[in-house]
Amino acid sequence: MMRFPSIKTDIDYNQLRSGLDQSAKALSIYPGAAIDAINYEALTLDGYARVDGYERFDGRSNPSDGFYHYIDINLTGTIIVGNIVTGAISGSAKVIYVGSGYIAVTKTTGTFQKDDTLEVLGVSQATITVTPTKNGAPTGILNATILELVADEYRSDILAVPGSGNILGAVMYKGVAYAFRDNTGATACDLYKSTASGWVKISLYYSLDFTAGTESIPDGTAITQLTSGATATLKRQVLQTGTYAGNDATGRLILDNITGTFDATNVIQVSAVTKCTSASAATQISIAPGGRYEFALFNFYGSTDTYRLYGCDGVNPAFDFDGDAYIPIETGMTEDSPLHIQTHKKTLFLSFKASLQSSGVGTPHEWTVISGANEIGLGDDITGMIEQSGDVLIVFTRNGTWQLSGSTVADFQLNSLAPDTGALPYTQNNLGAAFALDDRGVIQISTTQDFGNFESNTVSRKVQPTIDSYRSKIIATAVYKSRNQIRYYADDGTGFIQTVSDTENGLAHYYTTFKYPNNITCAYSGEDSTGKEVILLGGDNGYVYQADKGSSFDGEPIEAILRTTFNHFSAPEVLKSYRKAIIEVVSEGYSSIRVHPDFDYGDPDISTHLLVDKDVQGLGGLWNIDSWEQFYYDSKVISAISIPVAGTGTTISFTFYSNSTIDLGHTLQGIITHYTRRRLTR
Repeated sequence: MMRFPSIKTDIDYNQLRSGLDQSAKALSIYPGAAIDAINYEALTLDGYARVDGYERFDGRSNPSDGFYHYIDINLTGTIIVGNIVTGAISGSAKVIYVGSGYIAVTKTTGTFQKDDTLEVLGVSQATITVTPTKNGAPTGILNATILELVADEYRSDILAVPGSGNILGAVMYKGVAYAFRDNTGATACDLYKSTASGWVKISLYYSLDFTAGTESIPDGTAITQLTSGATATLKRQVLQTGTYAGNDATGRLILDNITGTFDATNVIQVSAVTKCTSASAATQISIAPGGRYEFALFNFYGSTDTYRLYGCDGVNPAFDFDGDAYIPIETGMTEDSPLHIQTHKKTLFLSFKASLQSSGVGTPHEWTVISGANEIGLGDDITGMIEQSGDVLIVFTRNGTWQLSGSTVADFQLNSLAPDTGALPYTQNNLGAAFALDDRGVIQISTTQDFGNFESNTVSRKVQPTIDSYRSKIIATAVYKSRNQIRYYADDGTGFIQTVSDTENGLAHYYTTFKYPNNITCAYSGEDSTGKEVILLGGDNGYVYQADKGSSFDGEPIEAILRTTFNHFSAPEVLKSYRKAIIEVVSEGYSSIRVHPDFDYGDPDISTHLLVDKDVQGLGGLWNIDSWEQFYYDSKVISAISIPVAGTGTTISFTFYSNSTIDLGHTLQGIITHYTRRRLTR
């Protein structure tokens, strides 16, 4: 009997991590790094996660938070998608899916019951045979398919911010989202608030200048002007110069519910007691169109209810907003239209081109020398500011970086930090250290061993080609604190992701890219009323989107590609016959992934390997331990996708591809490769 020689099969495992690497040599690059990574993000530890979706937002329930009921039926008539079915003794709902012997419904009122008759327009069409279950489809793919139909149903209810053009700014304040957009004729900008019924326009009040103020008037007080007889409700009294004790306070009264006409000369009284004198007529506050908004949240005062939103847009004066009254901040500049804003040491800082200006301490509406206001010229256009530990304000210009130390105008000191490294506008963020995008790449500014001193260095050299391709297009950034990420948004729907990982050797930086079907115009990182992180994205179509929500890009599929570097298994000159690969995958629900092996650095002389399609279903779990509706009992905690590989070469790479509206996300963790060593290459 002929005996065949035994063939040793080697097995190698490599973790997928590190992100794109476009600088390392082919033979020394980490095998878990990526050649291409579109709509994948590198995690802080190991793995690449398919990016989450985003969906439109206006204050109503998120589309992805909707649910359905799975109803087994005995069909006696006809039920089609779009029908409203009503139980003869129970609830009603809209049909979104019709299968063989079952339907799925959403927007349910009441409770459907077993044995109830389902009617359409009063005519019996079916009988319920089993008590309906919430999100109860029997398979992962069916559950995912119906959940996306649910999201589609609720998505159609959510509307764009009324008006025209881009979303100019979106922000979370006290758990509520606000958005700025020009009106239909682009003659003014409007401010909208998200509510349970959608976007609601914020009314802008009236402003009246006053002099000879003798006393602070409480908000909500009814005031009367002597002689004219005009009356109004005071929304806010804004002090700009002088003091009430000195009877020479000047500023503005923000008014609502005006009756009559306030003139510019007569005294203002409360209960027949004079409080100040009018210095102008009452004019309605307005916002000029076309700005680009930047925000700061701070409490300059002693009460817990004076935590306010401050902002600027490069077109209008800066403003103070308390959720009700929008109040312009008058600095006295001839062109009073600051471009960037920050709070530091209980002082409001604004930038006017190359001029850095600060208010009085604790008085964001007071901009006189006597109140402690100050101006510093930097000689280069300011592009942003970040407050850092050590009582330092980092000030970026287009071509340089500065650090401002001190507590008041009396001891402020401005020192050059990086005279030849600046930042692009709207790219500065805090994530443990300060980060910004400059011509050279992503810049990190961190503290040195000397207290209060900082240093800067470039942390994106391994992806310099990617940075070069995006640098001129980046118009917004957002911090994803829960993921330890910064995302950089370009003006064409693309961008790149920076993941910051704290390793034994210091901070490591991993980069991947993304591509959206919508063009993003602004971004904001904030918190909802429960303290949960919320990322808002403004679009050029007038929609505000919430990031990291749902299984799609607002109904469009998420196309994701990850291509690993070529692995030579520490034997770059040895031919290998590849037998099998096992991919470690964690799926949030149902995922369909296509895998394609490639050999010898993509040598065109080697036959193209067949594509392998694999389905992955959900997270496995344990009864009475894991959360109901968040896992599948018949699934593994981590799935191992086994694919046959037939090819020979010195190296192998794997490309992963998915394109879906129903995939809630998956993470590629590692690859086990089976191969046989052959001979040295000749």
